[in-house]
Amino acid sequence: MKECIERVLSLPQLTPSEEVNAAFTELVDAVVAHGKEPLLRDEDIRRQVQQRCAVAEGELERHWSGRITEADNPWAELEAFPYHENYKELTRREIGLLGRTGLQLCGCSSEVAMIGSGPLPLTGWWLHRLTGARITHVDASDEAIELSRGLATALDWPGKFVTGLGQSVALDEGRYDVIYVAGLAGETLAEKQAIVDHVRPALTPDGRLLARGAYGARTLLYPGFDADAMKGVQLMEEYHPTDDIINSVFVYKPVQ
Repeated sequence: MKECIERVLSLPQLTPSEEVNAAFTELVDAVVAHGKEPLLRDEDIRRQVQQRCAVAEGELERHWSGRITEADNPWAELEAFPYHENYKELTRREIGLLGRTGLQLCGCSSEVAMIGSGPLPLTGWWLHRLTGARITHVDASDEAIELSRGLATALDWPGKFVTGLGQSVALDEGRYDVIYVAGLAGETLAEKQAIVDHVRPALTPDGRLLARGAYGARTLLYPGFDADAMKGVQLMEEYHPTDDIINSVFVYKPVQ
């Protein structure tokens, strides 16, 4: 594991390349194989690795969003994205978790907001494909939103795309059945809490808030947070994958 970490931290740049792809694949495989126990006690090194992972993920998504949009056959190019099935499977599991809390997304009458949707919003894509729900994508980056719009046009995919911070974006009160908070939207409990406090009024009375995070060894790749400590919401379901899906999932209902 030490060698994997050193290799990632020593990369001269993080745009997709054979060297970058191999280094992160090796790191992810090692993390998945490690199990539930945290890998590092050194928080400074953990934070450095998390930051490198976040930057590399953004670079990968920007690269593939543009590649899919510009392809002669965008659908075929989408399926060529290496993590396409991971997005689909995690979204499918999240739909199941929402169902266990009593919420079913039913076609275009259901609305979902994605906070931190990124330049390649495949969670929103698959949520729309699997449930028919209307999706509002929110990201702090103008570039991410523009890339998302281009992708949606290429795939003939209806959706709304908004530039804004999770803790300040304007969302209609009582509109959304589900609001997602991405794994990289708020890197600490306090930052996630600020987002939750701001977006909670936009939920329907029976709505759900779904937050992604990480647990155990996987906190080397994504920030973790104390899911039970979130205020103003009640934790109803939590899920920690043991396969090649990385993100943990927490489903909350608002406390009235």
